[in-house]
Amino acid sequence: MPRATRFLLFSLALAGCSEFDLINKPLGGDGEAPDIEVDPSSIEFGLLSSGETEVKDFTVRNIGAGTLNVSDIVVGTGLAFKVLGPDVTFDLEPGEELAVDVEFTPMGADENFGRVLVISDDPDTPEAPVDLLGHGAVPDLVIEPASFNFEDAFIPCGATKDLTLSNQGSEELVITEIDYTSGGELSIPLAAIRSQLPIRLGPGDSTTVTVTYAPLSAGSDTGVLEVTSNDPVGVETADQNGEGAYVDEESEQFTEPGQPSVDVVMLVDQSCSMDNNQNAVDQGIPPFIAELQNLSDWQMSLIVDDHGCARGGVMDQSTANIEQLISNNVFSGTTSGAYLTERLLQLTSVALSQTGPGQCNEGMLRPGALLHVLLLSDERERSGINWSAWVADFETYVSAPDYLKVSSVVDVNSTCGDGSGPGGYLEASNYTGGSVLNICNAGWGTQLTDIASDVLAGIRTYNLSQPADPGTLVVTVNGVATTDYTYNASTNSVTINDPPVGEGDVVEVSYGVLSTCP
Repeated sequence: MPRATRFLLFSLALAGCSEFDLINKPLGGDGEAPDIEVDPSSIEFGLLSSGETEVKDFTVRNIGAGTLNVSDIVVGTGLAFKVLGPDVTFDLEPGEELAVDVEFTPMGADENFGRVLVISDDPDTPEAPVDLLGHGAVPDLVIEPASFNFEDAFIPCGATKDLTLSNQGSEELVITEIDYTSGGELSIPLAAIRSQLPIRLGPGDSTTVTVTYAPLSAGSDTGVLEVTSNDPVGVETADQNGEGAYVDEESEQFTEPGQPSVDVVMLVDQSCSMDNNQNAVDQGIPPFIAELQNLSDWQMSLIVDDHGCARGGVMDQSTANIEQLISNNVFSGTTSGAYLTERLLQLTSVALSQTGPGQCNEGMLRPGALLHVLLLSDERERSGINWSAWVADFETYVSAPDYLKVSSVVDVNSTCGDGSGPGGYLEASNYTGGSVLNICNAGWGTQLTDIASDVLAGIRTYNLSQPADPGTLVVTVNGVATTDYTYNASTNSVTINDPPVGEGDVVEVSYGVLSTCP
């Protein structure tokens, strides 16, 4: 379609929008009325580049019999146009006219449409239009999509969206600045993008900016991308919205079974560097056993030999002189060529594997009992197998993973023994919720009661069935909320510190379920 024809259709379309119908012109008090005429009723400007301007005029004429009062001349539509005047408020007597200048500065590539309205007291045409068309040979930045809604995005995975920045103009586009604002959950790699500035795009070229929505909690966020360039508009924007949501809302109930039986398995490194710990053991074992006596159903086994069989058999509250028995045997172990004494996690596995009928550790483990493994060493675990594999092995000997705890007396800060630290032991203890004492402290034996108290604490740790957002946890004991609990992210479990949880008590844990990200 020829350009002139398109402009004519545009002018007719705009004219068709008028809310004013032809009516009989009312007369003023003296029987005379003004009648406005604008000539031409449409103006077409030439093809201009960035920074260029062109001025054309139209004439406002009074062809009526009364005085025409023009109260304003405004640009109704079209950012590329500006009314220069000389005046926008004036009176015209019958037969008078005034030329009005309009300036065109291209604000977009190709066709720039606009309209000027002459506002007057003409009774049938109070807003006389002049349709405008200009042509721009300029860079034209277009951001697509200009608006995007991520809708529901599951926490914490979120989603991404590529925004396309393209030059739809006829001259080179130079992007000089990019900025992004949001509530914090919507972002772009701003530093990396700015390191590439200025970005130059020829006509038809494009680049992309990736927006990442990473919701951390339920709720909405809005982000705005601002791009500054030599596009005559100056700054173009695009907005994004997102709503963070949990996969589900979960509520789980646990009924405390009461104080279960406890099977304690104590393993002691027999390396020479451990010799100076005899006194600490002698100091710590009596109060440790005394604390265990508060529990009605416990038993204990001491493993110090590479073969993994318990010294003194399975001991309990009926065993005579149990403190002396442990003291006499704790550092009397023998080692084979395997040197499992420096691999206490592996040695634990060897000991547990011999608890079947007719084996040397028969009776060490009882169905439904808690298993509490106590490890003493001043150097790292040297089996060469990751601690998590050993813990997984230990869990096969209990009725549920939360019935297992590993506690350690180890070189926490790598300051004694051979300086190799607590590797393997510390991680196993932390993962299972056990206690950790520093073997480098001379009086560590007196702190063994802390581990005994941990044994007496029973379970009080509840494994959740779904991945939980810790910020959403609500914990109640018998319907009363408590905030004195510990959440272990690695095991996805809640341990209640207070109030004490007794037999028959009902623990309820509610939380938002996190998505498992691909």
